[in-house]
Amino acid sequence: MDKIILEDLEATEYEHPLDRAALQKLEAIPGTRRLVQKIWKEYFDKVLYFETTGSNVEVTKDNYPYLYDLLLEACSILNIKDIPPLYLENSPVINAFAKGVNRPVIVLTYAAIERLDRYELLYVIAHELGHIKSGHVLYYYLAYNLGDFLQIAGQLSLGLGALAGNGIKYALFYWRRMSEFTADRAGLLVCQDTKVCIRSFIKLSGLPLDNVNIEDFEKSFTKQAKDFEDFDYGALNKLIRLQLTVDNSHPWSVLRASELLKWAESDEYKSILKRETKQIDDLNPNSFKFCAQCGNKLEESQKFCGNCGTQVEIK
Repeated sequence: MDKIILEDLEATEYEHPLDRAALQKLEAIPGTRRLVQKIWKEYFDKVLYFETTGSNVEVTKDNYPYLYDLLLEACSILNIKDIPPLYLENSPVINAFAKGVNRPVIVLTYAAIERLDRYELLYVIAHELGHIKSGHVLYYYLAYNLGDFLQIAGQLSLGLGALAGNGIKYALFYWRRMSEFTADRAGLLVCQDTKVCIRSFIKLSGLPLDNVNIEDFEKSFTKQAKDFEDFDYGALNKLIRLQLTVDNSHPWSVLRASELLKWAESDEYKSILKRETKQIDDLNPNSFKFCAQCGNKLEESQKFCGNCGTQVEIK
C-alpha cells in the first residue's frame, strides 16, 4: 500500500505532551542545556561518531539497496531532507538507536534485520528518525553515559554541583522515557498501520518467534494495550513511579502501545495524515490539558495541578 507523504511535516505537530512537559522541566534546571551542549561538542559527539563509523558497517544504495530504500522512504514521509547514515551492528538482540548531535546516525542490529519484516523495519527506522527530527539525541544518549558526563562536567568546572543537586538524573531519565512516545508517533506516521507497530513492540520485547503464532500474540497484546487505555502516567504517585521505572530506558511496552493506539484514533493523527493546517494554539502545551510542569492530565475546570500544585494558565 502506498504511504501518504507528509509534506512540510514539523515535529511539533505530533510531539507527545508528556515529552514536551518533561523536557521543559529538565531544561528548567539552571545551566542544563549550556553544560550538555559544551560536553557534547568537546567529547561525546566525536567519540560516538568514531565509535560508530569505526566498528559498524554503513548501509548504502549499492551494498544494501533493500534497507537503504526503507531509510529513504521513511525520510521522505517525515519530511527529513538530510538523510542520516545508517549502520549495521553485529548483535543478536533486536535493537536500533540514533546517536550523534552534529552528525546524527542510525544503527540497526543484525538481529533486527533478520527478525523484523519490511514494514516492521520501516517502523523501527522511522522511530529513530523521530528522535533525530525532534532533537532528542542531545539529551537522550547522555542518559546512557551519565556517569561519564558527570565526571567530565566536574573536570571542566561547569556547574556540576548545581545540576546534580537539582536532580538532573531523575529529570533526564524521566524525559528519556517520555520522548519514546513522540518517536513512536513518528514511527506510526511512516508505517501508517497500528498492527505493524504492535508486532514491532512484541518482537522488541523479546518474544521467541520459533513455533508461535504472531497474530495471536498481536491480538492479546492489543487487548492488553486497550485495557491500559485510561492509565494516567502523570498522576501515578511519584514515589511509586520512581520505584517502578527509574532505571528503565523505555516506558512499559504495553503503555507505549496504549498511548499509540489512542493517538491513532485521535483527530490530531487523522488531520496530520490529511495535511490539514495546524493552528498555532495546538502547539501550546496547555492546549493538550496536561500540566506543563509535570505532565499530569488536567480536567477542564482545574486551576491548579493536583499532582505538583502548578497554577494552570488561563487562556
